[in-house]
Amino acid sequence: MSSVARKLWLWLWHLLPANPILVRVVYGASRRTRHLYLRVGYLAVLLLLVMSSLVYWMSAPSASLAELAKGASQTFALASMAQLALMCFLAPVFTAGAITQERDAQTFSILLATPLSNAQIVFGSLISRLYFVIMLLVAGLPIFLTTMVYGGVTTSQVVQSFALSGSTAILTGAIAIFIAMIGVGTRRTIFSFYMLIALYLLSAYLLGQWGRTWVEASPVNIDGEKMSWLTPLHPLLALEVALNKVYAPPYSRLGDHSSLIRYALAYPSVVYVAWTSGVALLLTTASIFFVRRGARTGETTWVGSVIDRFRRQPSGERTRPPRNVWNNPVAWREAKTRASGGRLVRLVIIAGGVAGPMSLFLYYLREGITVDQVARWLAALVIIQFALALLIATNTAATSMTKEKESKALDLLLSTRLTSKYILWGKLRGLVSFAMPLLAGPVIVLLLFGVYGLAGSDSPPAVWLETALELAVLLVVYTAAACLLGLYISLNAKKNVTAVMYSVGLMILGCGITSMLIFAFVNASGAEFGAFLAPFAPFTSIRFLVDPSELFTSRGAFASGAVAVRFAALIGSAIAAGLYIVIVWRVYTSLVRNFDMTLRKQSGT
Repeated sequence: MSSVARKLWLWLWHLLPANPILVRVVYGASRRTRHLYLRVGYLAVLLLLVMSSLVYWMSAPSASLAELAKGASQTFALASMAQLALMCFLAPVFTAGAITQERDAQTFSILLATPLSNAQIVFGSLISRLYFVIMLLVAGLPIFLTTMVYGGVTTSQVVQSFALSGSTAILTGAIAIFIAMIGVGTRRTIFSFYMLIALYLLSAYLLGQWGRTWVEASPVNIDGEKMSWLTPLHPLLALEVALNKVYAPPYSRLGDHSSLIRYALAYPSVVYVAWTSGVALLLTTASIFFVRRGARTGETTWVGSVIDRFRRQPSGERTRPPRNVWNNPVAWREAKTRASGGRLVRLVIIAGGVAGPMSLFLYYLREGITVDQVARWLAALVIIQFALALLIATNTAATSMTKEKESKALDLLLSTRLTSKYILWGKLRGLVSFAMPLLAGPVIVLLLFGVYGLAGSDSPPAVWLETALELAVLLVVYTAAACLLGLYISLNAKKNVTAVMYSVGLMILGCGITSMLIFAFVNASGAEFGAFLAPFAPFTSIRFLVDPSELFTSRGAFASGAVAVRFAALIGSAIAAGLYIVIVWRVYTSLVRNFDMTLRKQSGT
């Protein structure tokens, strides 16, 4: 018996603590400067967010103990939401890259030739990457504990917040490892996973705000909302219950349901942590069976062979219609050839961007929804579509230069008479043109709402006409900034995976931080000044320009201050658009100026 226990202990020891991959990655990557910058940046953002919120509540003229406790509670809620959102996207960055980077570097086959078992490869790759994510959580714990000084935040809330963030990181990491093991390709692996995460988080959270998904036995909060049936399945919804923003129904009031459902609804945070941990373990275990499977990247599987038989064209002369190339062929190539890849997914997203807001518009015409409700739902739908458009645009821009380097086409491009300014302007123009159809649906429906509002009887209308024009300009400018960010990183990176990870990660981090900060300032300001500040961040601009009534305490106050809010929003949109255009132009000119030097450094000449 002791011999069996000893063998079991040695197997567990070599599987996790003494795993060669875990030891190599943790020991080597921990000393890298970029990981130090990542940890410092994460903690700096978290500390800035917490301290700025606490200072705001403490600086109030009548800051009583009750107000300080309320401010600490609001600060903790804001920081918890930010931490959870970061965990959803930082974990895939580390874990998906564990396999894809090995494949890009042509070292994955060498790894398979070692005596390491499949379990050691999978668990070593997963735990070594999750180690950095979990350490970020642990490092941020003292910052969260500062919110408990003034009361309003309990130990149970801190534990639940960190448990939800940790389990979400483990689940997303396990899914990323599973996809990387069974998937074909590298760039699409990371990008598709990012896109699915964003789509699930946004759409499920939106459904959670729908009254038809609420649990009848749940108590009503001060905003008249109840807990949704989706709460045990969604981290943000479960976090709202942990923060007492929404109240879970008591176990005793759920007698009409089974014991499992009663427990899930009464304790959503506990159930979420339990099922995510279980699913993560199952996916990690399943990944073990795909490590040394026969089909690898570039090899044909039996499923691919069957599909290829139907794709084959009949023999004979094959022709295609001529293409009309733009004046700038680089821009045409980026806009048209990128649109041909993944056409079905792109068409589905474009169709969804039109169908969702259009259905809401038709429902509004039938008077099935109030003006307040239509503005709230329309803002949510536009946010979802714009988030997907930003992810696609950033991912496409991140590979605009690295794909040229990996395919050795950049040398051919540089041997032509095209200048660096011509190439980079063509790239930027083509990328923005590629993303434009993704933004067209929401803008068109907003224009329909605005035109209908001019002739409708609602005062104020659901959407003002100038709101559609303001958002049309702002969304294009935001997209251009995201494309330029991806182009900048793509020019300085050598591999697609590296460029995609950094571009998408920085875009999410930048949009999240700016939106949360501006959101806090808008809520603190309200009314005219809030409408002026909202356009300076992507998602707050959509939230408060489409639904400006959120800036007021009542519908009557909104009706009386509508004119001032419209004027303030117009000025803020113009200044924000101009500011982003200046930033884009400055970065673009810097790229043009350093284009040759950057490529010379990468080529080693």
